[in-house]
Amino acid sequence: MDVVGVDGVDLAAPGKVSAPDHWALRQLARAKANGLQGVFLVDNWSNSSNGFSERLAHQTLGNPSAVGAVAKSLASDVQTEGWNGVSLDLEALRARDSGGLDALVSDLHANLPPGSSLTVCLSAATSLAAYKAMGYDLQTLAANATQLILMTYDDHGPWERTPGPIGPLRWQRASLATLEKVVPVTEIYLGAADYAYAWRPHHRYGLSVNQARRTARAWHAQPHWIGSAGEWRARQDHSTLWWSDARSLRVRLRMAERLGVYGVAIWSLGSGDPIPQA
Repeated sequence: MDVVGVDGVDLAAPGKVSAPDHWALRQLARAKANGLQGVFLVDNWSNSSNGFSERLAHQTLGNPSAVGAVAKSLASDVQTEGWNGVSLDLEALRARDSGGLDALVSDLHANLPPGSSLTVCLSAATSLAAYKAMGYDLQTLAANATQLILMTYDDHGPWERTPGPIGPLRWQRASLATLEKVVPVTEIYLGAADYAYAWRPHHRYGLSVNQARRTARAWHAQPHWIGSAGEWRARQDHSTLWWSDARSLRVRLRMAERLGVYGVAIWSLGSGDPIPQA
């Protein structure tokens, strides 16, 4: 591990973005103390809707002056607080956001201190048309970003009723192969999950890896390693758990080495097993 991404910077009103708070700065200091780089994540999470908000993102991305103001604010935080860069994690976007996202990445590229990292998180897809529909102008983003982070997780989750693996291997490879048609593989991080989801008859929710193991024991359910997915599954009556842990990460690390990607981006340090050696 060489870079720690710290969540906690949010888009607010048009042209406004929150600053890294005390907790984020503590995480930066901890990363530096361990000889690691620290970057902060910028997202469009909405507490009111409990999800990523395209409307919130578009309030900034649809306004050129707002894009410029956000870029300057983020670059200033990097400069004054000692961050090593910025990671844009703007999700649930639409095609109408493409130009604004391009402008934000371009402005950040111009405004960040020399040597800063600038990564862009991409929701995974298996067709170029799907990437375009999600607001990603892949060539432009790759030209201005240091790397692209392909979030090859959440293929299935509690927003849907049918249980399934979080980041099945075949889907991960297909998403990467599609992105490679436009972006050199050496400029891509492969995303890997280190957490769990549970499906119950009347409730679906996220868990840490340890919580998933404890839940399986409480259910008296035997976990099974599903090799085709590279994840664990446990079932009890009409309830199902899926989780990705250290064994899953080893599989992704070996796959990433074979495929020649820049690196692996793991979500998240607080919810899963310690990161293993490949």
